[in-house]
Amino acid sequence: MIPTPRRYAAALLLFSATAYAAPKSPAQWHVKALPVAAKANTKIAITVSGQIDPGWHLYALEEPDGGPIATVVGLTEGDPADLLSVDESKPIVIDDPLFHLRTGFFRSSVDFTLHLRVDPSAKPGTNPLHVLIRFQSCNDQVCLPPHTDTVEVPLNVTR
Repeated sequence: MIPTPRRYAAALLLFSATAYAAPKSPAQWHVKALPVAAKANTKIAITVSGQIDPGWHLYALEEPDGGPIATVVGLTEGDPADLLSVDESKPIVIDDPLFHLRTGFFRSSVDFTLHLRVDPSAKPGTNPLHVLIRFQSCNDQVCLPPHTDTVEVPLNVTR
């Protein structure tokens, strides 16, 4: 059977979409520690953990100028809490052969602990927080463009 132009175009479009699909992110995120409940206007901490695929790494929260893109952790506007600070696991620090600078990065896993203040006007009940993690992942040969993942965290606000 000789393909018609319409079938050929559909097959080409399907092949193109498959060939150029964005690669799977080398990091998968989940909530590791979460308070059971929090009152409005109180300080809490939430830990988000990332599992990093073998052979890949992502960079620390602070990196030197001219180096890799540092990881950024934040919340979306309108979330029921304010971000006060972020702590990270201790990064591996080496002279990075890709950037020719001393950089900090994480292999296999990383924890980010977000120190928050629950918004005084947060309504009682479950309110979602949207933790944004923007990171650049690299292996020994290539760095992927920066990527942002969102982790939805249920926050139970009490009176």
